Amino acid sequence: MELSKTLGNIKNYLVDTTSLLILSNPMYASLETFISGMDVKTSLESRIKVSLLAYTGLGFLYVKGRDFSKKVFKVNEKSSEKTHALHDSLYNVTFNVSASFPIYLTSGANMNQATVGAIGAGILGLISGPINGISIDLFRDFMGTKETKRNFPEKLKKAQKSTKRFLAAGMIGLMLTSTAGVYSIKNKYFNEDSPKQKIEYQEKNLERKIQ
Repeated sequence: MELSKTLGNIKNYLVDTTSLLILSNPMYASLETFISGMDVKTSLESRIKVSLLAYTGLGFLYVKGRDFSKKVFKVNEKSSEKTHALHDSLYNVTFNVSASFPIYLTSGANMNQATVGAIGAGILGLISGPINGISIDLFRDFMGTKETKRNFPEKLKKAQKSTKRFLAAGMIGLMLTSTAGVYSIKNKYFNEDSPKQKIEYQEKNLERKIQ
Protein backbone atom coordinates (compact mmCIF):
# COMPACT_ATOMS: atom_id res chain seq x y z
CA MET A 1 0.00 0.00 0.00
CA GLU A 2 2.80 2.39 0.99
CA LEU A 3 4.80 1.47 -2.14
CA SER A 4 1.77 2.06 -4.36
CA LYS A 5 1.26 5.50 -2.81
CA THR A 6 4.94 6.36 -3.27
CA LEU A 7 4.91 5.30 -6.91
CA GLY A 8 1.75 7.31 -7.44
CA ASN A 9 3.39 10.42 -5.95
CA ILE A 10 6.44 9.95 -8.19
CA LYS A 11 4.21 9.63 -11.25
CA ASN A 12 2.29 12.78 -10.29
CA TYR A 13 5.57 14.63 -9.82
CA LEU A 14 6.98 13.59 -13.20
CA VAL A 15 3.72 14.36 -14.99
CA ASP A 16 3.40 17.83 -13.43
CA THR A 17 7.03 18.70 -14.16
CA THR A 18 6.85 17.52 -17.78
CA SER A 19 3.61 19.44 -18.33
CA LEU A 20 5.36 22.58 -17.15
CA LEU A 21 8.24 22.19 -19.62
CA ILE A 22 6.08 21.38 -22.66
CA LEU A 23 5.24 25.00 -23.34
CA SER A 24 8.04 26.82 -21.56
CA ASN A 25 11.09 25.34 -23.31
CA PRO A 26 10.28 26.37 -26.92
CA MET A 27 8.84 29.72 -25.87
CA TYR A 28 11.79 30.72 -23.72
CA ALA A 29 14.32 29.38 -26.20
CA SER A 30 12.81 31.87 -28.68
CA LEU A 31 12.91 34.69 -26.14
CA GLU A 32 16.52 34.01 -25.19
CA THR A 33 17.94 33.67 -28.71
CA PHE A 34 15.93 36.22 -30.71
CA ILE A 35 15.15 38.94 -28.15
CA SER A 36 17.69 38.72 -25.32
CA GLY A 37 20.56 38.16 -27.77
CA MET A 38 21.92 34.98 -26.20
CA ASP A 39 23.76 32.53 -28.40
CA VAL A 40 22.46 28.99 -28.82
CA LYS A 41 24.99 27.56 -26.37
CA THR A 42 23.94 29.93 -23.56
CA SER A 43 20.23 29.45 -24.24
CA LEU A 44 20.59 25.67 -24.46
CA GLU A 45 22.51 25.62 -21.18
CA SER A 46 19.75 27.62 -19.50
CA ARG A 47 17.06 25.28 -20.92
CA ILE A 48 18.97 22.21 -19.68
CA LYS A 49 19.49 23.85 -16.30
CA VAL A 50 15.81 24.78 -16.01
CA SER A 51 14.76 21.24 -16.98
CA LEU A 52 17.12 19.68 -14.43
CA LEU A 53 15.98 22.11 -11.74
CA ALA A 54 12.38 21.38 -12.66
CA TYR A 55 12.81 17.63 -12.19
CA THR A 56 14.77 18.12 -8.96
CA GLY A 57 12.32 20.45 -7.25
CA LEU A 58 11.64 23.69 -9.17
CA GLY A 59 8.82 22.18 -11.20
CA PHE A 60 7.24 20.83 -8.01
CA LEU A 61 7.41 24.27 -6.42
CA TYR A 62 5.84 25.88 -9.49
CA VAL A 63 2.95 23.43 -9.84
CA LYS A 64 2.21 23.09 -6.13
CA GLY A 65 2.59 26.83 -5.72
CA ARG A 66 0.01 27.29 -8.47
CA ASP A 67 -2.37 24.85 -6.78
CA PHE A 68 -1.88 26.62 -3.43
CA SER A 69 -2.38 30.05 -5.00
CA LYS A 70 -5.63 28.88 -6.59
CA LYS A 71 -6.87 27.74 -3.18
CA VAL A 72 -5.91 31.05 -1.57
CA PHE A 73 -7.69 33.08 -4.25
CA LYS A 74 -10.57 30.59 -4.45
CA VAL A 75 -10.01 29.65 -8.09
CA ASN A 76 -11.55 26.23 -8.70
CA GLU A 77 -13.46 24.08 -11.22
CA LYS A 78 -16.52 26.33 -10.85
CA SER A 79 -14.54 29.46 -11.74
CA SER A 80 -14.78 30.87 -15.25
CA GLU A 81 -12.01 30.36 -17.81
CA LYS A 82 -11.30 34.11 -17.60
CA THR A 83 -10.64 33.77 -13.87
CA HIS A 84 -8.33 30.81 -14.48
CA ALA A 85 -6.51 32.77 -17.18
CA LEU A 86 -6.05 35.88 -15.01
CA HIS A 87 -4.75 33.85 -12.07
CA ASP A 88 -2.32 31.82 -14.18
CA SER A 89 -0.99 34.94 -15.90
CA LEU A 90 -0.24 36.81 -12.66
CA TYR A 91 1.20 33.72 -11.01
CA ASN A 92 3.39 33.03 -14.02
CA VAL A 93 4.81 36.57 -14.06
CA THR A 94 5.71 36.45 -10.36
CA PHE A 95 7.41 33.07 -10.62
CA ASN A 96 9.21 33.70 -13.91
CA VAL A 97 10.84 36.99 -12.97
CA SER A 98 12.11 35.71 -9.61
CA ALA A 99 13.52 32.47 -11.05
CA SER A 100 14.85 33.45 -14.49
CA PHE A 101 17.42 36.15 -13.57
CA PRO A 102 19.79 33.94 -11.50
CA ILE A 103 19.40 31.06 -13.98
CA TYR A 104 20.48 33.27 -16.91
CA LEU A 105 23.47 34.71 -15.03
CA THR A 106 24.73 31.25 -14.07
CA SER A 107 24.26 29.98 -17.65
CA GLY A 108 26.74 32.43 -19.18
CA ALA A 109 24.51 35.40 -20.01
CA ASN A 110 25.86 38.87 -19.27
CA MET A 111 24.02 41.31 -17.01
CA ASN A 112 22.22 43.01 -19.90
CA GLN A 113 21.10 39.72 -21.45
CA ALA A 114 19.96 38.40 -18.05
CA THR A 115 18.01 41.60 -17.34
CA VAL A 116 16.32 41.64 -20.75
CA GLY A 117 15.65 37.91 -20.39
CA ALA A 118 14.07 38.33 -16.95
CA ILE A 119 11.88 41.24 -18.09
CA GLY A 120 10.95 39.30 -21.21
CA ALA A 121 10.17 36.24 -19.07
CA GLY A 122 7.78 38.36 -17.02
CA ILE A 123 6.02 39.71 -20.11
CA LEU A 124 5.96 36.28 -21.70
CA GLY A 125 4.64 34.85 -18.45
CA LEU A 126 1.72 37.27 -18.57
CA ILE A 127 0.85 36.02 -22.06
CA SER A 128 1.69 32.35 -21.62
CA GLY A 129 0.20 31.89 -18.15
CA PRO A 130 -3.27 30.78 -19.33
CA ILE A 131 -1.77 28.50 -22.01
CA ASN A 132 0.63 27.04 -19.46
CA GLY A 133 -2.29 26.36 -17.13
CA ILE A 134 -4.17 24.58 -19.91
CA SER A 135 -1.06 22.54 -20.72
CA ILE A 136 -0.71 21.39 -17.09
CA ASP A 137 -4.37 20.50 -16.68
CA LEU A 138 -4.60 18.74 -20.05
CA PHE A 139 -1.40 16.74 -19.56
CA ARG A 140 -2.55 15.64 -16.11
CA ASP A 141 -5.80 14.43 -17.63
CA PHE A 142 -4.09 12.68 -20.57
CA MET A 143 -1.70 10.86 -18.22
CA GLY A 144 -4.47 9.91 -15.81
CA THR A 145 -3.11 11.63 -12.71
CA LYS A 146 -5.94 14.15 -12.33
CA GLU A 147 -9.14 14.32 -14.33
CA THR A 148 -9.87 17.83 -15.49
CA LYS A 149 -13.27 19.42 -14.95
CA ARG A 150 -12.45 22.56 -16.85
CA ASN A 151 -14.41 23.58 -19.90
CA PHE A 152 -12.45 21.53 -22.44
CA PRO A 153 -14.05 19.75 -25.44
CA GLU A 154 -15.94 16.64 -24.33
CA LYS A 155 -14.24 14.57 -27.03
CA LEU A 156 -10.91 15.19 -25.33
CA LYS A 157 -12.15 14.50 -21.83
CA LYS A 158 -13.99 11.31 -22.84
CA ALA A 159 -11.31 9.96 -25.18
CA GLN A 160 -10.00 6.43 -24.60
CA LYS A 161 -6.97 5.92 -22.38
CA SER A 162 -4.76 4.89 -25.30
CA THR A 163 -5.79 8.00 -27.26
CA LYS A 164 -4.97 10.24 -24.30
CA ARG A 165 -1.54 8.64 -23.91
CA PHE A 166 -0.91 9.20 -27.62
CA LEU A 167 -1.87 12.87 -27.28
CA ALA A 168 0.41 13.22 -24.25
CA ALA A 169 3.31 11.75 -26.25
CA GLY A 170 2.47 14.18 -29.05
CA MET A 171 2.71 17.12 -26.65
CA ILE A 172 6.20 16.01 -25.58
CA GLY A 173 7.27 15.46 -29.19
CA LEU A 174 6.02 18.90 -30.16
CA MET A 175 8.07 20.48 -27.36
CA LEU A 176 11.27 18.73 -28.47
CA THR A 177 10.88 19.44 -32.19
CA SER A 178 9.84 23.07 -31.74
CA THR A 179 12.73 23.80 -29.36
CA ALA A 180 15.18 22.16 -31.76
CA GLY A 181 13.59 24.17 -34.57
CA VAL A 182 14.24 27.45 -32.75
CA TYR A 183 17.93 26.64 -32.37
CA SER A 184 18.19 25.43 -35.95
CA ILE A 185 16.76 28.71 -37.29
CA LYS A 186 19.04 30.72 -35.00
CA ASN A 187 22.13 28.83 -36.18
CA LYS A 188 21.18 28.90 -39.85
CA TYR A 189 19.92 32.45 -40.30
CA PHE A 190 20.97 34.52 -37.28
CA ASN A 191 24.37 33.12 -36.37
CA GLU A 192 27.31 35.40 -37.18
CA ASP A 193 29.36 32.35 -38.13
CA SER A 194 26.75 30.85 -40.46
CA PRO A 195 27.57 30.74 -44.21
CA LYS A 196 24.76 33.15 -45.01
CA GLN A 197 25.96 35.69 -42.43
CA LYS A 198 29.55 35.37 -43.64
CA ILE A 199 28.49 36.11 -47.22
CA GLU A 200 26.50 39.16 -46.09
CA TYR A 201 29.47 40.35 -44.04
CA GLN A 202 31.83 39.94 -47.01
CA GLU A 203 29.41 41.79 -49.30
CA LYS A 204 29.20 44.71 -46.85
CA ASN A 205 33.00 44.88 -46.62
CA LEU A 206 33.26 44.82 -50.40
CA GLU A 207 30.77 47.68 -50.69
CA ARG A 208 32.78 49.74 -48.19
CA LYS A 209 36.00 49.15 -50.16
CA ILE A 210 34.34 50.16 -53.44
CA GLN A 211 32.97 53.34 -51.86
